[in-house]
Amino acid sequence: MIALKDYQARCLESLGDYLRLVARTSDPASAFGEITQRQFQEPLQYLPVSVAGLPSKMPYVCLRVPTGGGKTLLACHACGLAETEFLEADRSVVLWLVPSTTILDQTADALRDPRHPYRRALETVCGDVEVLRITEALSLSRAVADGKTVVIVSTIQAFRADDPTGRKVHSQAGALSEHFLNLPEGAADDLIPGADGKPIPSLVNALRLRRPVVIVDEAHNARTDLSFAALADVRPSCIVEFTATPAKKKHPSNVLHQVSAAELASEDMVKLPLRVVRRDKGQKDQLLLEAVSLRKDLEKLAEAERQSTGEYIRPILLIQAERVDECEPLRERLVEDFGVERDRIVISVGTKDELKEISEIESPKCPVRVIITVQKLSEGWDCPFAYVLCSLKESRSATAIEQIVGRILRLPKVKKKTHPDLNCGYVLSVSPSLEDVLSELVDALESNGYTRTEAHRIVIPGGTGTLPLGVQPQTAAIGAENIDEEAATAKATALEGKVRIEPKEGTITVVTPLSDDEIESLEECVKTPEARKQVREVAEMVREVEKAMGGDGKPRPPTPYERQLDFLVPLLSIREEDEYFEFEKTFLLEHPWKLSAKDANLPDAYDPTQRKAGSAGLIFLGDKGKIEGGKVGEDEETDFVAQLHQQVMAFARNTDWTVEQLVAWLDRKIRHQDIPVSESTEYLRKSVRGLMASKGIEDVSLLVLDRYRLRDIVRDRIEAHREAERKEAHQALLLSDSALTVTEEVSVNFQETLYEPSWLYDGSFPFKKHYYGPRPGELHEKTPSSGKLGEEFKCAKYLDQMPEVEFWVRNLSQRETSFRLLTSRQFFYPDFVCKLVDGRILAVEYKGGHLYDSPDSEEKRAIGAVWEARSEGKCLFVMPTAGDFDKIAAKIG
Repeated sequence: MIALKDYQARCLESLGDYLRLVARTSDPASAFGEITQRQFQEPLQYLPVSVAGLPSKMPYVCLRVPTGGGKTLLACHACGLAETEFLEADRSVVLWLVPSTTILDQTADALRDPRHPYRRALETVCGDVEVLRITEALSLSRAVADGKTVVIVSTIQAFRADDPTGRKVHSQAGALSEHFLNLPEGAADDLIPGADGKPIPSLVNALRLRRPVVIVDEAHNARTDLSFAALADVRPSCIVEFTATPAKKKHPSNVLHQVSAAELASEDMVKLPLRVVRRDKGQKDQLLLEAVSLRKDLEKLAEAERQSTGEYIRPILLIQAERVDECEPLRERLVEDFGVERDRIVISVGTKDELKEISEIESPKCPVRVIITVQKLSEGWDCPFAYVLCSLKESRSATAIEQIVGRILRLPKVKKKTHPDLNCGYVLSVSPSLEDVLSELVDALESNGYTRTEAHRIVIPGGTGTLPLGVQPQTAAIGAENIDEEAATAKATALEGKVRIEPKEGTITVVTPLSDDEIESLEECVKTPEARKQVREVAEMVREVEKAMGGDGKPRPPTPYERQLDFLVPLLSIREEDEYFEFEKTFLLEHPWKLSAKDANLPDAYDPTQRKAGSAGLIFLGDKGKIEGGKVGEDEETDFVAQLHQQVMAFARNTDWTVEQLVAWLDRKIRHQDIPVSESTEYLRKSVRGLMASKGIEDVSLLVLDRYRLRDIVRDRIEAHREAERKEAHQALLLSDSALTVTEEVSVNFQETLYEPSWLYDGSFPFKKHYYGPRPGELHEKTPSSGKLGEEFKCAKYLDQMPEVEFWVRNLSQRETSFRLLTSRQFFYPDFVCKLVDGRILAVEYKGGHLYDSPDSEEKRAIGAVWEARSEGKCLFVMPTAGDFDKIAAKIG
């Protein structure tokens, strides 16, 4: 099974926490605000879909994942989260909607294949799974629906009444009749009746009974009124969208979590940056020759990569022709004039789609090196071997290449290559100006889920000369014999941080834009006219790169990161014998403690015999767990989640379990890696038997029917015991004679880490001391809701203007590469970390006045004080509040 990347785990954590909150509170709006506060630093407004038939209390959220981010894998895991954390069920029906029949076939085939990582992920989170297409779902047996998680892969069009398939899913299907026998009381009230007044045995009605989890792939294609009406027909329990481009206008998406380009790049998911060159329309032949040559050069690097690492890569060139009728003549020219072998070229346009005949394009046996297309490639075609896009179209439009750019983004094997040129994508385009090409590419990247700010940073101009291989910073490989070491030494001080000269390697690297005088000074460090020309070309390219990233291309001081200055921040650590280890959670529970000895009584408020019903009143769970009271029907006064759980419970399978079977189930469903099974089962046994005794319950089947709610209550109790133990251990380690220490042997060095913010600062204040440059990550200048200057922005501005601060970094939360300190519950990540001029390290955690005295803040101050004390004066910690930034100056002294 594919292991989740860190950003994917964070994305699913947001979704799981959200669904869990909604299940407990039945309030999707407040849950949305709480989760978005965590990522966007302010709660976002939840917008329920105002379409008849879709309840306002039904959770409907979007996960924004750019092209190349692994949406399908995330969707597989989302099925399990919705099933266990929201529906609170062992099995469910999932309606997985895709934008086209081509994508449908690909998705269904992958989910059916027992060897495919998607299928294995789905089985891991959902257990036994049955994957069906719509035509197969028309004969779905009740036994399968009762015994497995059923995933129905379909297009949204297939559920519209004006579609031929849509008419089938709404019409009577005799094979489905058994689903409507012996229905729970009231279950038929909300089904679509036939002429005889009885429920039609249709697939739509079968889904209405089961309250499907709806997964929507590329959701922006399914947000019309007709699509929403079709979704309302099946009465979904929840809807989770996965898209690169959430809807912003009519029916805007509720973006719960978004993944950034930096996060994808840090996990080696995509080829970045995209290196660009353009030619005038009269230079098409030259552009084509450069594209063919570049692909060959990349293949040589790929062969070296194979010999070095064993990984096979065959770089592919995508050519965008002007018109369909030019594709075949273009193939002939590639063969006759450019020496490309005919069997290495395929055409993919309209009805002439030769890609369909190629089953394994990534196989070493496949000869394809060039693909010719016009507007887009085969839908769903994703081949990481696509490296170079050459667009010969002269007409410019916002959508001219957006369908193709995404094809060259995925990085083969999701692994960084040893040669940096194999980590980039390449775009060669015909256009009267470089600005037009860059603008079009930025638009295209936005259509693939990247923000405009990210797109500007991703697209790197290659100038008007021959497209060089190499990534930013730009390096000229001129040979050791062409470097004047004496002159280079003399110029070193003046060019420090802006240029790196390596005489032995024979390279000169330009890091930041240079002035004309600085370029001339650099040219004096080389011996030949050819070498001076190379140096000037590289310097000019860096100017273009700076412009592409939103700068003006003018000389600027290099950032501390560009100057390769270490930014070493020691972590709290513990010494064991001759080794140091970071102080993390495992050290809080190393001392022996016995869960079985803890109080196993559950809160009196929990009564498994009663729970909210879907309409006014209560559900009573009678003998053998039989549901009594309440009805399934839904109206405006309905508690949506309670009604949903009632309906799901009505289809629960055999509940004739023993106490030991229930204990074993709870043990599997509650994570406890730190607790031996012998301890956990004994505690669970005491909890179950104690609950039965206190509530006068004689038949355990009643608890079995309510087992998910019981799981949550018991899980909370175990976590409370765990936290109490951690807090006791944590308090002991805060004492002056504990083993906690601070050493550079266990530290974070920001020079050696990737900075991967989910979004970048876009305010007007020009930060001058931020370690990575003027645009810190995840910082708002103004609070989005009020429009007022944000308190954390004010703190950042104060730090940037302090003469005592050499440089600082906006410390990102929940990143392995960030600075962190451990409280008794979890790591916390101070908002800012500073390197002071005198060499000391300052950590700053800003707190609003209303939060300053909270237990959480008190604990952060305590561990911050310990970190400071154990550093022997090398580190400082401060928590300013209510705009009192003078507290920072006082701490520095």
